[in-house]
Amino acid sequence: MRIAIDAIPAVDKKKTGVGWYTHYLIHWLPAVDQETDYTAWYLHARDLFNKHRFFEDQENLRERGIPFPARVWQRLSNRTGMPRVEWTTRFDAFFAPNYIPPATRTKGLVVTVHDLAFKILPETAPHANRFWHRYFEQSLAQAAEIITVSHATRNDLCEIYDIPPEKVTAVLSGVDLDVFKPSSEADIEETKEELGIEGPYLLFVGGLEPRKNLRMLLRAFSQLPEELRPTLVLAGAPVHWIPGGPEIMTSALRALPDDVSGKVVMTGYVSEKQKVALLSGAEALVYPSVYEGFGMPVLEAMACGTPVLTSNVSSLPEVAGDAAILVDPYETSAIADGMRELLTDEELRSRLSEAGLARAQQFTWAETARQTAKVLHRAADRTR
Repeated sequence: MRIAIDAIPAVDKKKTGVGWYTHYLIHWLPAVDQETDYTAWYLHARDLFNKHRFFEDQENLRERGIPFPARVWQRLSNRTGMPRVEWTTRFDAFFAPNYIPPATRTKGLVVTVHDLAFKILPETAPHANRFWHRYFEQSLAQAAEIITVSHATRNDLCEIYDIPPEKVTAVLSGVDLDVFKPSSEADIEETKEELGIEGPYLLFVGGLEPRKNLRMLLRAFSQLPEELRPTLVLAGAPVHWIPGGPEIMTSALRALPDDVSGKVVMTGYVSEKQKVALLSGAEALVYPSVYEGFGMPVLEAMACGTPVLTSNVSSLPEVAGDAAILVDPYETSAIADGMRELLTDEELRSRLSEAGLARAQQFTWAETARQTAKVLHRAADRTR
């Protein structure tokens, strides 16, 4: 059996959640499904002059880099249905881990839907224009199987798009426990010095975009008593699809009193090593997002032994279980009270740290890959 994977998100130098999802599955699928031949297919114009390798060697994994500009290919692919992936490589099933696949006529298409923010909160996804929505709906109709990364997203997808439930499988994501684990004090202090962070801090990690609810988080942070208020670190960069992203955060900071805004540190995009150290050294992760398809930072923080405050909506309770403080993300006072409780109750922080470490052990990429492989095999069987 031959399965090709759209690896374009995984070759991005600054991977977001979808990129890491793709990266880990490209590693783990061949490892747990050794009887299947996998191809990591991607577009990389520089391959025309200098061949790249992005993935580690595995006997049943090969790379197929097409020396063609990704934006040009994808524009042609979406609008004309050509060129098609099958013109460049052979497969029984094609796995598209990022909503919309490049053009293909295979009957063995599998698509992953990570969230439906673009539908539920359209103001947070201005990049999803009418053409994007049309391509997305076409991919849902063509797909033999659909994967969602949580049961919450599966329920949303079936309800909003009227898709038969038997066509959609929830396969929860994993966390790399070899990477996300408590850092040494030396690594934590080195990272704090690199990023200009002093003293205790609360941490947010993720793209700086509206649905992450950062304006509300800043308001809640300003409600903390001055003698209790630590530094608030916002680790992440404005997402490219939100026009004026940096200015949104700048204006939100300007609205705060000087003694509060002076305690906010914006690091920009951080490396994986820096992220692990930041998570490990934080008093808590504060992640009051109003909508998530999965909520990877919650799990990564737990794997680092960091207490978590997150929202009681969408998939976040499903991921956090009873190992986090869950708050109403639309209530400033609820977020502030949760932060205050974490900062003053050492016993609570200790309990959440232990519960989070145990919770993270239940989410492995190997298991995610095993469940994903079952779906891919079902799709491939339709083509043979």
